[in-house]
Amino acid sequence: MKGLTPPQRLFLTEILKKRLIIGHPKYQEIEKDLAKRWAGYWGEIALANYVKELPHDKYLIFHDLQLQYNGIHFQIDTLLLSRNYILIIEAKNIVGTLTFENTFKQLIRTHVDGTEESFEDPRVQCQRLQSLLRNWLIKNHCHLLPVDTLIFFKSTSTILKSNAGDKTDFSKICKGRDLFNKIEKMEQTYQQERIDTITMENIAKLLLQQHSPKPINILKECNLTEKDTRNGVCCPNKECNYIPMNYKRGNWQCPSCKTTSKTAHLTSLTHFYYLSKPTITNQELRVFLKLPSPNATQKVLYKLNLQTTGKTKDRLYYLRPEEVAMCVLS
Repeated sequence: MKGLTPPQRLFLTEILKKRLIIGHPKYQEIEKDLAKRWAGYWGEIALANYVKELPHDKYLIFHDLQLQYNGIHFQIDTLLLSRNYILIIEAKNIVGTLTFENTFKQLIRTHVDGTEESFEDPRVQCQRLQSLLRNWLIKNHCHLLPVDTLIFFKSTSTILKSNAGDKTDFSKICKGRDLFNKIEKMEQTYQQERIDTITMENIAKLLLQQHSPKPINILKECNLTEKDTRNGVCCPNKECNYIPMNYKRGNWQCPSCKTTSKTAHLTSLTHFYYLSKPTITNQELRVFLKLPSPNATQKVLYKLNLQTTGKTKDRLYYLRPEEVAMCVLS
């Protein structure tokens, strides 16, 4: 019903990393955050590859579903909708030795050198999602199915344990293909059909209609401004990514790796769209792309053929961003 696409926060962080001023004090922090987001995305991809094997006549599958309840945005990695029950599955891609600590409800990873790292307890996260989804269903007059949860760990080499004396319920936690065994047990628990196929499809349509990603201002969230980022066209060579390229007679030339391109500015305008705003003026375009003259700016604008409003100096050009998955995450 809804396929998996790169999370908005992931590609925004990817763009920010490319554009951040060289040597910026927050570079390592953003790079570390980006690595975690990539790991999370790979976990969601692994989960998606498993659940697509489920029978299509039994389950409707939603990936990265984002809903609102009373102004609260909440995101579900994978949701399975059937005639018997709804299952929320949260994907985790954390490797190593993980301990579920029950006193303070946290997940602790122990590194080889003995140091520890704390994560939010996914059981608490799932309980919160379960409560929000139930309330959302009630508010939309379709609370007809029980809602259950499951936590999926991508790596089968991950070691899961609890502290001595703690009674941790691992019945709703799985690794790899054990996912299917857990879902079979869910089906044994929820054997009764509570809705018909038409009602199930109506609930599915409502979920899709109300899918609403939360707007993200990545610069504001990182306490940055446009002054912290670099202007200029980014080299399309993935091994280079040099900024800025030089413009000469309709071509962009990279002074670092000597790559040339006629369209490299399109990806950079996508960066402007997501980091700054969806419109741009003639002067802003010239400054951002580092074009050498007003004449060159006019030539670029003419070829872009963008929708406009206003006249002369007040004219706004409306950007059409490329497919982000292609231009940023390929």
